[in-house]
Amino acid sequence: MEADTSGIKFGPFWLTPSVSRVNAVSYFFSSFMFVALATFLGFIQPYILSEVLQIPADQLGTVTGRLSAFHECIALFVMGAIGALSDRTGRRIICVVGMLIWAVGLALYPLADSVLQLFGFRLVIAIGVSTASVAVIATMQDYPQEPSRGKWTGTNSFITSFAILLVSVGLARLPRIFQDAGFTSIDAGRLTFWVGASLAVFAALVIRFGWYGGRFARIEKTSSALARFLEGLSEARRNPGLALAYIVAFAARGDLVVIGSFYSLWFLRAGADQGISAGDAIVRAGITMIALQFAVWVWAPVFGWILDRVNRVGATALAMSLAAIGYFTLGEVDNPFNITFAIAATFLLGIGEISAVIAGNALLGQEAPLRIRGAAAGVFNVVGTLGILFATLVGGEIFDRIGYTAPFTMMAIVNGAVALIAIAICIKSGNR
Repeated sequence: MEADTSGIKFGPFWLTPSVSRVNAVSYFFSSFMFVALATFLGFIQPYILSEVLQIPADQLGTVTGRLSAFHECIALFVMGAIGALSDRTGRRIICVVGMLIWAVGLALYPLADSVLQLFGFRLVIAIGVSTASVAVIATMQDYPQEPSRGKWTGTNSFITSFAILLVSVGLARLPRIFQDAGFTSIDAGRLTFWVGASLAVFAALVIRFGWYGGRFARIEKTSSALARFLEGLSEARRNPGLALAYIVAFAARGDLVVIGSFYSLWFLRAGADQGISAGDAIVRAGITMIALQFAVWVWAPVFGWILDRVNRVGATALAMSLAAIGYFTLGEVDNPFNITFAIAATFLLGIGEISAVIAGNALLGQEAPLRIRGAAAGVFNVVGTLGILFATLVGGEIFDRIGYTAPFTMMAIVNGAVALIAIAICIKSGNR
């Protein structure tokens, strides 16, 4: 693969012509904020459910799963159309609008005084997250040239890992910090979410003034959003590599939501069983989550480098195998407060999880035709949403009915199955 020298060289990356270094830096920051806010919601939501709404402990898993499933049902209706629309309008305006809607939802969320009202406010968040998500994923594919795609995706994952660290050791402590400052548990939860809303507004401003505002391909105006979405879907029939990217999205998105929704909840429930307060349990979850971030720091740049030098379908098979091993190992941990085992398992999980994320995004960028890249990103997100629905609905039920680590074991099976599909495609195409 040779770079187009009409584009700019930015560090190790060749950028697509018309993309500036400011655009690239702004994208990395925006991606950082997107992941931070998405992680923030999953990490702090158990506090709202238990401390503000007083949901019984034996119902937390089910309520969490249903809220996430509702969120993803909304995403199914939003993402496909938004992805196709972004091919026409450009990604910037789509992402700005999405982040602002998201900010409104975060500001409203802790004001709910019932589960039903919480679902209403989650609707607002879901629209904002879904809209911004498609633009972020499509822009990730737009900015790098093909020779730099693996390194770009790996670097982005490396950077966004610090966003998760910001939440796990920073924002996750806010409820206790506000309580120590004299606020009630309810007010502490509300103030924490309003900090999140302020960060979403700031991210929208960075996107507005930092992202490239144009389009990367000419689009027929007579082509409807639905037609373009269906084109992105039908392209997978002709291209097994694109089909595999979509399938990886199913597993990788499920992976992320299981960690986001059930990791801290695992600590919360296990802590309650052992007499540990909700605030302290979430802090300890944040401490062990550092192991996952450390794994990303070490592995993401390395795996991105690998993706630029080997067949990406084969690398995807390796990535999904690592994810399966990581989730299986975490599922075998009996007590999350046994710090040595919890940290070791979480580190291994981090390697597998980030491998799946990087591989799926790099494969999407490689296989999606430029003319329908936004539509393909929409399909990628829709399939990923189906994975999230599966993970949250089934994960929530088995968390309450089978055990606190059952969602992790479930995702080990899913990732293993995708690894087998990737191996089959690799063998069939002759790329061993």
